[in-house]
Amino acid sequence: MTSPPGGKAALGLVIVLASLWSAGAPAEEPAADRSAWSSLVGQTSVGASLRGAYWSSSRDFDGRENLPVAALWMHGRWDPDPAASLYVDGWVRNDDLFIAKETSGKFREGYLDLRLGALDVRLGRQIIAWGRADQINPTDNLTPRDFTLLVPEDADQRSGTTGARAIYRVAGLSLTGVVLPTFEPHVIPLQRPPENSTLRERLPSDPVMQGAFKVEQTGGRVDWSLSYFDGLDLFPDLGIDSLRPTGVDLLLRHHRIRVAGADAAAALGPYTVRGEVAYTFTEHERAGDQIKSPFVFLVLGADRTLPGGLYVNIQYVMRVIAHFQDPFAVGDPTVRRVAIEQASINDQLDEAKHALAVRLSKTWLNETLVTEITSIISPARAEFVLRPKVKYAVTDRLKLTAGADVFRGETPSFFGRLRDTSTAYVEVRWDF
Repeated sequence: MTSPPGGKAALGLVIVLASLWSAGAPAEEPAADRSAWSSLVGQTSVGASLRGAYWSSSRDFDGRENLPVAALWMHGRWDPDPAASLYVDGWVRNDDLFIAKETSGKFREGYLDLRLGALDVRLGRQIIAWGRADQINPTDNLTPRDFTLLVPEDADQRSGTTGARAIYRVAGLSLTGVVLPTFEPHVIPLQRPPENSTLRERLPSDPVMQGAFKVEQTGGRVDWSLSYFDGLDLFPDLGIDSLRPTGVDLLLRHHRIRVAGADAAAALGPYTVRGEVAYTFTEHERAGDQIKSPFVFLVLGADRTLPGGLYVNIQYVMRVIAHFQDPFAVGDPTVRRVAIEQASINDQLDEAKHALAVRLSKTWLNETLVTEITSIISPARAEFVLRPKVKYAVTDRLKLTAGADVFRGETPSFFGRLRDTSTAYVEVRWDF
């Protein structure tokens, strides 16, 4: 539920990126300084994209429709030395043009890279994404996403968390260690509370102690990794803070979890086979404690590009809940409604859930046109998401994207609760 930073963050981001941008601009300067200036220009790279879009509705439960969106995305990189780099990126956007309060900014990443032989160190605000399965990644638990952000590409929903990451390469393996002393949660769509009730989120105070470790091998017949994460849950647990005669005070909390995971990918002839699994230990101890139960999350799939250029990716998805507590069996009506919503948010309505994920894509017109459709279907509650998308590169810099998100399912169900966030969009993007 945490919203992106507002005007001050946006202004600061523009100043930082504009400073990097100016390094590449020609300017009159004394002859003695030209060599140093040329060196600085050669060490600096900057880029930006200006994006305008129309969305039929928001991705939140706020009732907003017909949204004209404008955004400026910028990134910059400075390489003063072969062993060191600085990188920064972020955006400034308005999700309803001509309404000033809708303007916001996000400082996505800002970090220092150090390359010290076999050791790579990254310090600062960074995005850390783990997992080899296609788009559904049980081991991806380190840095947040904003699922309400109005962007066509899922990767643009990501943002960083301040911390340190070190990768050491030895004997054909990569050993990764991560320390995150700060925490930012996912932003997810949430139903507004009933009349006379409240909903708030309680975030842990920084610093927090979060850590992760991964052993990985790449470049062989099978690429694989084993990982472990001990930190705070990016997804919230919904519970009752207090009951009043006229309403209920609801509270979102982020409890500590521990995630043991593994993934692998291998080429088998024309096919690429992928698998990813994780077991999430939670703080759930007893029935009714308003904390999600431990669970196994598994993804198995294969993909292939068929003759004619059609790419096909099919994955089986399974989620099994340990110490399952049936939210429909709760006696008190008020507590039962909250338990069902909590289970819907965290996909724990059933002890076991099976789903099929399919992604089809094809390029046309000398790879300037891409058509894609993604779907996840779970039969138990007749729920599904359907996401068609078309991307056309008018030029190398000018790109058009159109698509939709369609959620359906029983009430309640994981995708069914998102029905009112279904939307369609068109975006024009100019890279410069």
